[in-house]
Amino acid sequence: MKRTLILVNLILFAFIAESQYITPGTGVKWTFDDLVQNSAGTVTFDDGYYFLWDDITVSENDTLNVVSDGVVKIYSGKLITVAGTLLVDPPVNFTFTAVDTTQNYLGFRFEESGNSHLNKCTIEFGGGIKLINSDLILEACIIRKNDKSNSTGAIDIFQSNPTIKNCEISINAGPAIMSAANSGSSPVIMENIIYHNNTANENMPQINMGTTSETAELQIIDNTIDGSYDNAGGIAVSTLAGGNVICKIQGNIITNNRYGIAVYGNNINSEIIDNVISDNNIQNDPMLGGSGINFWGDTTNVSLVSENEITGNLWGVTIQNKARPNLGQLGEDTVNIGKNLIYNNGNNGTVYALYNNTPGDIYAENNYWGTFNLDSVEMYIFHQPDDPSLGFVDYLPIKDYLTGIDVGKSDLKLIDAFYPNPVSTAGTIVFSKISKKKLKKITVYNTSGNILFSIETLKGKYKLNTRNLRAGLYLIKIESGGVSGFYKFIKK
Repeated sequence: MKRTLILVNLILFAFIAESQYITPGTGVKWTFDDLVQNSAGTVTFDDGYYFLWDDITVSENDTLNVVSDGVVKIYSGKLITVAGTLLVDPPVNFTFTAVDTTQNYLGFRFEESGNSHLNKCTIEFGGGIKLINSDLILEACIIRKNDKSNSTGAIDIFQSNPTIKNCEISINAGPAIMSAANSGSSPVIMENIIYHNNTANENMPQINMGTTSETAELQIIDNTIDGSYDNAGGIAVSTLAGGNVICKIQGNIITNNRYGIAVYGNNINSEIIDNVISDNNIQNDPMLGGSGINFWGDTTNVSLVSENEITGNLWGVTIQNKARPNLGQLGEDTVNIGKNLIYNNGNNGTVYALYNNTPGDIYAENNYWGTFNLDSVEMYIFHQPDDPSLGFVDYLPIKDYLTGIDVGKSDLKLIDAFYPNPVSTAGTIVFSKISKKKLKKITVYNTSGNILFSIETLKGKYKLNTRNLRAGLYLIKIESGGVSGFYKFIKK
C-alpha cells in the first residue's frame, strides 16, 4: 500500500512539474501570442482574453514583451516569476487580473530582473509584487485590490532600488509599498496616488521602509497618501533590525492616516521638506499615534525638517528617546531655514505643536506656530520649562507667514546690533535708521514667555541693564512704528 501511495505522489508531482512553463533561457523575445503557441497550454487565448492556467517563469536572458492592449486572466494561486525581463508598454493599458476576483492569483516575483519596465498596466486581484535584487521601473500603473498571499505589501522590495512613478496604488490588503527591516533598498517613489491601503487594518503605514542601500538614497517625493483605516499610518522609515537609513521625504500630501510620518530607530539621516501633513488623527487615540511627524531613536536619528505644513493632527511634532531632528537653525551659516507651519494640532483640548520628550536641546527657529503671542507659543511647546529633565526647544525667532516678515531677524531693520552677546551686566541695542526717530518699546521675556520688564526710548542706542537677570536665555521684543520683532540674548 505504501509503495502505491509513493507511486501516486510521484506521478502527481510529475504532472504538476510539467504543467508549469519555463521559457528556454536562450535569449528568446516572446509576446503573449508566442506563449499561447509554445507553452503547451499554460497560456491560452479565448474570446478576446489570455488565460494563465499555471505558474510561468520568464528565464534569465529571456524577454516577455507586451506592446498591445489586452487582458490576461490568471487562475487562483498561480505565480508569474520574472528572472529575465518583462516589458509592458501598451498604447492604453494591459491588465493582469484574476479569473475569479474572489480568488486571487499569487502575483509576481521579480528576481535578479534589472531591466524590467512596466508602463500603463493594471495589476489587480493578485497576491502582490515581490522584488528581489530587481531595479525595475513601474510607471503609470494601477496596482489595486491585492491580498498578501505572495508579499506583505502590494509592492514588496528586498535589496532592490526600483523606480515607482506616477502610479495609482490603492485598496490593497497590506501597505502600498514596503521593504523588510533589513532590506537594504532605496527605491525612488515619486508622483504616485496612494490611498486606502492596509484594508487588513493592521499596525502598518501605507509606505513602510526599512534599511536603505549603501549606494543610493531612499526618495519619497511628490506623492499623495490618503488613508482610510484607523491602524494605517502614512509613511514610516525604520532601522528595527539595525543598519542605516538615508532618505528624503519631500513634497508629499499626507492626510487622514493614523499618523503622518514616523522616523523610528538609530542611524537614520533624513530630510523632511515641503510636505503637507494634515488631519492624521483618524484613530483618535493620542497615546497610540496621531503625530504629524514622530522621531524615536538615539542621537544618531537626525533630520533636517523645513517648509512643511503640519496641521490638524493630534500632535504636531513629537520627539522621543534621544532623537535629534533640527526644525530650524539660523545664523551666519544657516544650518536649516525652518519655515515650517505647525498649527492647530492637539488633543483633549490642549494644543501640542512640538513635544520634546528627550533630554537634549532642539533647534526649532523661524517657524510659525499658529500665533505670534509668545505666551501662547510657549504653551504649545512642551520642553524644559514644563519638565526640568527635558531639553530646551529654541523656537525663536518666529516666522511671520502672514506678512512675510521674519519676526526676530535683524533684517526687520529695527535694530542693527546687540552687543556683547552673551552679556554680563549690560548690553547695547543699536537701533536701525527706520526706527531711530520713533518711539521704541523694549520688552524682556524669560523663556517661559513671562514679561520681566519694559522700557520706552527715543534714543538711537540704548544700554539694557541685565545685572539682575539670572544666567540663561532671554528674549527681547522691539516695537516701533507698528512693526515688532523678537531677538535673543544670553546672560552669562
